[in-house]
Amino acid sequence: MLSNNRIKVLDNFIKGKYTYNEYLQVKEWFNNIHNYEEIKRYLSEHWNEINRERKADDKSLEHIYQNIEYQILLEERNEAKKRKFWNIYRQVAAILLIPVLAFAVYNYMKKESEPVSESGWVEINSPEGARTEFMLPDGSKGWLNSGSKLRYTSTYSRSRVVELSGEAFFDVTPQKSVFTVSIEDLYISVYGTKFNVTAYPGEDLAEVILESGSVKVTGKRSNLENTLIPDQKLTYMPADNKYSLRQVNTKIYTSWKEGYLMMDNETFEQAAKRMAKWYNVDIIIEDEILKNYRFKATFQDEPIEEVLRLMALTTPMDYEIKKRVACENDIYKKKEVRLRIKDK
Repeated sequence: MLSNNRIKVLDNFIKGKYTYNEYLQVKEWFNNIHNYEEIKRYLSEHWNEINRERKADDKSLEHIYQNIEYQILLEERNEAKKRKFWNIYRQVAAILLIPVLAFAVYNYMKKESEPVSESGWVEINSPEGARTEFMLPDGSKGWLNSGSKLRYTSTYSRSRVVELSGEAFFDVTPQKSVFTVSIEDLYISVYGTKFNVTAYPGEDLAEVILESGSVKVTGKRSNLENTLIPDQKLTYMPADNKYSLRQVNTKIYTSWKEGYLMMDNETFEQAAKRMAKWYNVDIIIEDEILKNYRFKATFQDEPIEEVLRLMALTTPMDYEIKKRVACENDIYKKKEVRLRIKDK
């Protein structure tokens, strides 16, 4: 049975009125499996109150739980910085902890009443128009590009397998066990290296760019098997089950994580796709002849208005930015950009 002191500390934590030392105590209790039964009983007594106050279903609770797990992981890796952000952390922790604890109770009760078919998933999302830094339980780290998703199971420390939808840069911590990125059509396996993977759903190709070390790329439904060396890019076309391999300047493909939008002899059609994801806008090229026009440019953290202005100065392109309009239920469409050939 929990002591009165522990109950008091937990109550303070739930209410958000706790000290840094109390936070460390709660963290230690939850990390100790021998405390689980006692904590479960305590939380189950507050289940109805927690559920009523937060009105959270199991899906939203699970989502919050996964994001909290990720945030705690980041803070554990940055212990030296913990006190600096403590005032901010304690304000949000109490708000999010209640649904997290509620989910823990719910999950425990669910496990007692039915078999578990698969391990839980931790998911990291990068919103449209944003870049998100992440860190994995083994110390591997990286970045997710706009509109990307990375997920892994609670058994990650044993398997070192992640699933990617979108684009990510990985800096993998060397270990004896292999680290594997699973995308729709490929497995990318490494032991410790830096590389970039692009695999947005619905697109007709996937890319792997190696910055350092080596990676092995294997097809899920094909006989593709290739090992890359630094400064190589593998492009896979699933529709034709073909791939190409060539030397590249990796900075062009990996500098997005530092806020650089680099275009090296790209066509307007290629650039428009990248810019649409980068800025979370819809870009329409009105003139076919403009799609194949090539150009070079580098921008760092520039607003789209400035990027378009500079592009118009150095290319035969003109542009128009449409105002956002409200659709049904007062939901606004994405900003729309139209590109066309300049009038003579």
